[in-house]
Formats: sequence, C-alpha cells, structure tokens
Amino acid sequence: QTSPAGAITIRSRDPNMQEIDGFIQQSFTEHDGSNTQFGASLPIIENELAIRVSGLYDTNENSDVENVTLGKDQENETTAFRIVGLWEPSDSFSLRVMYHDIDDEFDIDPVVRGEGIDADDRTALADFESEMENETDYIIGEVNYTFANDWVATLVASSQDNTITRYWDDDASAVRGREQTVISKVTGLETYEFRLASQGNDFWDWTVGTFYQDSSGDTPVFADTYTALAPGLVLLTQTSGPAITDNDRFALFTHNSIHLTEAGTLTVGLRYNDEDAFAEQVFTNQFAILQEDGTPGEPSEVQFVGILPEDQDIEDDAFTGTLKYQHRFTDDFMAYGSYERGWRTGAANISGFPNPPVFGGFDAEDSDNIEVGYKWDLWGGRGLWNLAVYYQLYSDFQYQPESVEFRNIEGEVDLASPVVNVDEAESYGFDTDFTVLLTQNWSMNAALSYNKAELSDAGDVPCTTDEPPGDALVDINTCDLEGERAGGLPEWSFNLASEYWHATGVRDSEWYLRGLFNAESEYYSSAEAQDLDSYAKLDLFLGIRSGSGNWDANVWLKNVTDEDAELKSERRVNVPDYENGGELENNLVWVRRQLNPRTLGITVSYHF
Repeated sequence: QTSPAGAITIRSRDPNMQEIDGFIQQSFTEHDGSNTQFGASLPIIENELAIRVSGLYDTNENSDVENVTLGKDQENETTAFRIVGLWEPSDSFSLRVMYHDIDDEFDIDPVVRGEGIDADDRTALADFESEMENETDYIIGEVNYTFANDWVATLVASSQDNTITRYWDDDASAVRGREQTVISKVTGLETYEFRLASQGNDFWDWTVGTFYQDSSGDTPVFADTYTALAPGLVLLTQTSGPAITDNDRFALFTHNSIHLTEAGTLTVGLRYNDEDAFAEQVFTNQFAILQEDGTPGEPSEVQFVGILPEDQDIEDDAFTGTLKYQHRFTDDFMAYGSYERGWRTGAANISGFPNPPVFGGFDAEDSDNIEVGYKWDLWGGRGLWNLAVYYQLYSDFQYQPESVEFRNIEGEVDLASPVVNVDEAESYGFDTDFTVLLTQNWSMNAALSYNKAELSDAGDVPCTTDEPPGDALVDINTCDLEGERAGGLPEWSFNLASEYWHATGVRDSEWYLRGLFNAESEYYSSAEAQDLDSYAKLDLFLGIRSGSGNWDANVWLKNVTDEDAELKSERRVNVPDYENGGELENNLVWVRRQLNPRTLGITVSYHF
C-alpha cells in the first residue's frame, strides 16, 4: 500500500485441518456489559478440506454517558460472524475463502462540556436521538499455486458492501437547531491482486504483482436547520445533498530482498500507482416558514453545487517505494537504515451541507521518510531491545482544520471541517521497546515513543479566529499556522506491561497477576487551538488458568483510578434564539473522544 507510514495486514485464523478444535469466551462487566465470542474448526477431509466458524455478540453501556434531555443511557450492540474455508488438495495448490458479516448499533448522543458541564460528567444534552448503524459484509478468496521451481503465484480477490447510517443532533444542545442524517453506502467494492514470488533463494528473493480496485458510493445527506427570524417566526431549511462517488485504482509493484552477504540484506521496492476518481454532490435547499401547528408552509427551493466541476474528476499517478539495508553484526544484534517514498491521492470533500467552494477538494500528498534502528537480543534470548529513529517530510500535506467558521447561504456563521492542503509538514521522533523475562515466572515489557508533527510551511490555512468571518457569502478566515501541531495525537507515549504467574499446586493450574500501565502527554484540539488532556491509566487482571492454556478465568479492573481525559473536541454551531429572534452563541464543545470510566469485569474462556 502507499500509506505514508506503511500498512498492517490482519489475517483471520485458518481452520485446523487435522482435528476439531475451538474456544468459547464469555465476559461480563458493570455498565450492563456482556461479550460472547466463539470459534470452532471442523475438518471435512483430514489434511485437505476444513472450515472454521467464529462469532461475536457484544452489548454494553461502557461509555457511561447519559442524555439528560431524553433521559436515556448510551447503549452499544455488535453482532458479527465469520466463516473460513480452506482446501489444500496437494502441496502445490491451496484455496481459501472467507465470508465476514458485521452489524453495529451505537448510540452517539454527543457528550458536551460547557454551560457548567465538565467532560468527565459524561453528559449529553441533545434533543434529537443520535444513533449510528453499520452493516458490512465481505467475501475474500485467495488462491496459491507453487510451481516446480518453487515460484508461488497468488491471486487475492474480494468484494465488500458497506452501509453506515448516522442520525445525530449537530448542535449537540437541548435547543432544536440542526439535525442531520447521512447514509454512506459503498456497494460492490471489488479488489484484485495478483503476484508472483520466488522463495528460498540464496541471493535474490523477488515479488512482482498488479493491483486493481473498483468502488462506487452513494451517500444520501439530509439536514433540517431551524432559524429564528423573529420572535415566533421560524424558518425551516431542509437540505438534501446526495453524493455520488466512483473510484478506480491500479498499481504495478515489485519487492526485492537481495542478500549481499550472509550478514547484509538490501531491500528494494517500487510501486506505480494510478487513480481515477469522480465525485459529485448537488445540494437542494427547501425554505419554509413554520406555521403555528409546527408544520412547514409552502416551500421555496434553491440548488447549490457542493463540489465544483474542477474538483469532480481526479486523475493522478505516482511512484512510491522503499530502499533499505539491514546488517546483522552478530547473532544477537541487527541494525538497519531505510528510505521510504509515500503518496496519498487527493479527493473531493463530501459534506452534510453546502460549504465554501474553496473546500470542494484537495490534492495528492507526497512524503519522504528516513529511518534508522536496531534490534538487539539480550541475555541469551531472555531480553529484546528495539529502537527506531525517523524523520518524515510531507509535501501538500492533507490537513483537517476542524470547526472552521464561515458565512453560510443564510448569512449566518456556520462551521465546517474540510480536508485542505498545507504546503509542507514534518514529523520526527523515536520509538523504543524493551522486553525481558525477569525470572522464570515474571515477564515485563516497556515501550516509549516520541513523535513531533508540525506544519512547517502553512500560510493562509482556513481557521477560526477571534474575528467573525466577513459578510460576503461563504466567507472564511485564514491563518498562518507555521509551527503549529499537524495533528491531535500526543507527542509522548509510554506503556509498561508485566505479568507474574505461579503454580497453584492443584492439578495443572497456575494463578497470575497482570498489569498494564499506559501514559500519554497532552492531546491537541485544532478546533480550539489548545492542548487537551494528558493521562496515566492502569489496568489490572487477576486470574487462574491451566498450564496447557485450555481454560482461563480472570477478574479485571480497567482504569483502576477512574482517570478522566478528554482526547478530541470540536466546537458546535450556534443555536436559534426563539424568544428574541436571531441566534445564540453555542458555548458547548463536543467531546468527541475520552477515556472510558473505571470498569470491573470477569472473563472465562475454554479451548477444546
């Protein structure tokens, strides 16, 4: 993939082709939480054909959020299952097919602070019930064939359908201001990758391949906005703005590992990327005066182009790649240095309501990354110390300023959070982790990272200032953000995990105590241009398990000290002043992400 910092591949477990096996796990937590997981393999033809079925059901109120206006607690529910089939009729051929289905239903009433409410009160005020529903299913097929010369041909194909429906109170207040509905549909997302690879060569292992992806989306957008023109005179604006998207991605790639010596390996990767995308969004606004019974009168209609013609079609291509040399100085110590070239294509900004035309789309982003590091085995394999230091430079950085004020088509101050291009950004830092077996029954892992990401050339970036935007239609303010943080993540992060275990003397069982300590420095809010919270959090697990790992029962307490921390925030639009006419400043801030409260639970699992 062409992501700036690399990509992670997650692969579901293969079926066991020799015997029936599986597991079942059940957790119960306070906040009415229940989590059930299971998985089972069934060999149909031993060592040739097998299937594995797994599933999940989770329901909880772990966020501990209460909507005091509607008198309800937030609830979450997830149902998922997966079927994996594996056929290996010979040593040279395998076929793997997986089907996955996920259904989520979440309450998403926005937690707020302001007007005497703190973020750690976990309070929502919205008068409109906010929910999100997700329905996703996909199927993936993989075919592998090994030739007589040990070359391996692999074909991976997938098809995915996804619908996410969100209903939410956009002003997050108890005043009826703006309500939105967005239905994001991706249908027939098809991906194909074919690659041919050598294996086991003394000097040169190579991979060549091609990639193609085709996707189309249909995103109906609806919004109801209430404006108090005068006492007792309310204007209802009903906005619809369906977004139509279509994307084609094509790539050719090669990846090569050249073993220059027994100790040194040179890695060379090159990828050609080509993207053709189309996006269209036309907004229709119907304006009507609310009558005494609350129903709208005769409407008038106006249309606006949400994405300008010059932003609707995107055709772009780029070369990306990697160049790395690693050298094993001893059996225990390896060091490396690498250069990476990354690229992200541009796109149109899809919105829930008409935004300034300048926000119509954004261009592709390039990045160059240099990294050096080492991996060091210590004390005869009882310890491992890794360290990486990097510097990354972005051109046309894709930056999202949040809660940018602009003058909307009704002449009022509104907010938008588009993606825009900033001339240059840079990030640099280090990451190190240390793992050690302290004694035969005591292990520990520690990790520390520092990441500095800032806008290094960022003039005339859309922003919110102390001054209101101009009186012109869709007018905005801009700032010189050079030296400001490029994202909301913390600069420092530290993790410490440790486990001690000991035999109980009862059959083949042992008790254990496990702890996980996590601390991070301040998160950053671009919406408020200020630091948010840092935090230090401790999770503890006390349990008993079989020495073979067949069964496990533990009680756990997450966020032991009930630490509070706000991690992401966003300002909200003003609300109507129904009593006097006009609008009132909305002093509420949407707490988009925060730590979950202290949670006590128990988990029991059995493997067979």
